[in-house]
Amino acid sequence: MNKFVEKLDFYIKSYDVEKELYKRGKKWRKKGYLKKEQFMQICLWKSRRAKKRYDSNDAALVERITREAFAESDEKKKIEKLTELKGVRIPVASAILSVTDSDNYPIIDERCMQALKTLYKIEWKVITSNSWLNYLDFIRKLAKEHNKTAREIEKGLFAFNRMELDKDLTNLYS
Repeated sequence: MNKFVEKLDFYIKSYDVEKELYKRGKKWRKKGYLKKEQFMQICLWKSRRAKKRYDSNDAALVERITREAFAESDEKKKIEKLTELKGVRIPVASAILSVTDSDNYPIIDERCMQALKTLYKIEWKVITSNSWLNYLDFIRKLAKEHNKTAREIEKGLFAFNRMELDKDLTNLYS
């Protein structure tokens, strides 16, 4: 028997990493910081491209930076604090916030920004801490208006963008 077949049920269960990650993320947030292993799980889920850079962060630094970021009330300082970690830019920093507090934090992504441009004529050319603040405010307003979490609004925007760009996917849901 090969390794795949021996662990088939495990691999099937592991397909939906996002659900488990978000479930654990809420628990991690209650501690007030991330351990390096938790930080790596979120970063690699969001983007594997900077794996070596994420891994080059010392465990104590990850704990200190995430503790300071989670305790920060100023949203701009919070996102900028997380980007002090190697390999972490605003999209990954937003994923850290979203995984640990999905009610209040969406992930910022080019696809979501494109959807907002199409739907609401909002245009941000690049992702900066200022465009993050605008995005965060807009998503939170939509979430409040529609009784959804920030993450739910972001997922809807992501799906809207994907379906608008690839009309064949629309047929899956009709």
